[in-house]
Amino acid sequence: MSRRRESEYLLRRRVARKPDYVRYIEAEKNLENLRSLRNKKALARKAAKEREERKSSNDEKPIKPKSNSSVGDASIVQHIHLIYVRATRKFKDDLSFHLQHAEFAKEKKSYTMLSKIYAEALQIHPRNSGLWIEAASHEYFGYITNSKNAGMSGGGSIKSARVLLQRGLRVNQTSQELWLQSFCLELHYIQKLRSRREILQLGLKRPKIVDIDDSDEEASPIESFYEDAKLPRIIYKNAIKSVPSDILFRVKFIEQCKLFPQTQIVVDEIMTSIEEDFGEVEEAWIARARFAVENDGEESERTGFLVSSQPEQDDDSQKKRKHNEIEKSKTVRDDALQILNEATDSIQSPKMFMEAISFAKSYIGHLCSNADGEDLSPTTKRQIMDVGSFLKNIVRKVGDNDIISPELAVECTTVLIELGSPINALEYIETATTENDHCRASAQCWLTYAETKARVSGNPSLACQILREALKVIPLHDKGHKHLLSKLFLNLLALSSTAESTSRDKELSSLYDKLLLISHQKEEFVGAISLPSLSLAYMKYVSSKGNADLARKIYNKILVSSNYTKTLNKSDEEVVDMRTFFDQCIVVEKVASKYGGMDAKLQRRQLIRLYDAAFQFFNENGYHGIADTFTRMKNKELPAR
Repeated sequence: MSRRRESEYLLRRRVARKPDYVRYIEAEKNLENLRSLRNKKALARKAAKEREERKSSNDEKPIKPKSNSSVGDASIVQHIHLIYVRATRKFKDDLSFHLQHAEFAKEKKSYTMLSKIYAEALQIHPRNSGLWIEAASHEYFGYITNSKNAGMSGGGSIKSARVLLQRGLRVNQTSQELWLQSFCLELHYIQKLRSRREILQLGLKRPKIVDIDDSDEEASPIESFYEDAKLPRIIYKNAIKSVPSDILFRVKFIEQCKLFPQTQIVVDEIMTSIEEDFGEVEEAWIARARFAVENDGEESERTGFLVSSQPEQDDDSQKKRKHNEIEKSKTVRDDALQILNEATDSIQSPKMFMEAISFAKSYIGHLCSNADGEDLSPTTKRQIMDVGSFLKNIVRKVGDNDIISPELAVECTTVLIELGSPINALEYIETATTENDHCRASAQCWLTYAETKARVSGNPSLACQILREALKVIPLHDKGHKHLLSKLFLNLLALSSTAESTSRDKELSSLYDKLLLISHQKEEFVGAISLPSLSLAYMKYVSSKGNADLARKIYNKILVSSNYTKTLNKSDEEVVDMRTFFDQCIVVEKVASKYGGMDAKLQRRQLIRLYDAAFQFFNENGYHGIADTFTRMKNKELPAR
């Protein structure tokens, strides 16, 4: 009572504070948990005492169940509800109190209060789509409790859920979440009706798909309304009227249909609308192709959501009819590669060709994954060969129609190499890089050109020549310039490891200085090599020649002369590479001290400088554990004198 009195005084401040309400609610919840725990212990002791008394008196009469509930069980819960109501009315703009109150009501099974919570929250926050969805879910999926089971046992009102979602859509006409959930609600209800009819027809052995046109018996109005999924289709049509220009929104409806059985009729209508309304959009063609792949070979029932009884003597006619439906479904669906061929003929843009190539590669992965580690079947091999022919045709179309972009040129070169035509790939990327202005200004095209040249000729020095030419074309401020420098630097290191050259060593030193100069630029290329990795490779190359002074000069450049260690926000990969680099520097100094006859004081000074630099770098970048590791290593190997 003392705590409640203090909390009430705090709530009546001149300026109310949210933390006061939160602390008050939390304290009352803890009190309710304590009361519930003690009540369970008291009831357990009482039950044990009654069992002992009956055992001693040898009374075998059954015990009548007694209600152990009392008025006090709900008093604290009601008080918490009151605090929540006061908080929500005091801070109307704060949605968190409404959500916390709803969760508490669900936990305590206060379903009457839960309806009031949602109603009040929706009046204050009508633009919040999540609230409408949660309230409708509460109305449909039920709050009827079972006396034997503490959980929910089903029930709910489809009418109330529909009304809530319709009201939400009137306020939020362009809310994609509300349209999708309204669509799913109707599919849930149809599935519920279908399951109910299956339960009621347990004595019948075989179902039959209802067709309104061929059925002799007249179906009831309700059944005929749901047989062809009319409500979900109406909702979809209204949804695309409200959100007409979003292709991904329509694809989401297809994804929702996959969660329910026998939804092919709805999926076909969605795909038809995509084909009619987005004939000039690349994503629409890819969606159609993906749909064709996913539905390839599926024997889905296209005409019914609800099943009806069928006498057993009609088994042959039923099989014949099902076979006709399957054949019809197969003829309706087009082949994925045929769809993409039509797409590249109608939309001749680099983006369309890029999407087609990407889809074809993923299709090959899909075919190979279906093998599950076994040998590919002849049918799968034939399909993979068809995809390869399709990719060759795509590259030919790109060349014939002079459709080019830097990304498309790189992709076509990769395709030709993967298809076993490296010479054609080299000719293609060489022509694109030297003759097209956009490709000539792309660092990625130059890199692909250099790698393909080295692959075909088998001479890495030719790749270095191409990269040197690329560095003259790509300006220093371009982010691709750094990537070109890194590739040239690594190629020269590889060549120098096999055959030493004084001119090449000078070029390596010059390139390394340029890399330090532009080390502040962020890497945006996939597979880009960090500066610590380049420095580590360079230092290992120098150390292999036994030149400790040059190795010391290299790490002093990156640690002292450059600004690399002073700039923060390093990536995790850079931190790992930097730790390896520091370890290698320490090893170099120890080896130089042991075999190079270096002065002990100078060697100790160099190691202390390295340990301090490592501690400062990792500590400033937030990796305090690694920084402490280097400090312990320093104290262990170089104790204070």
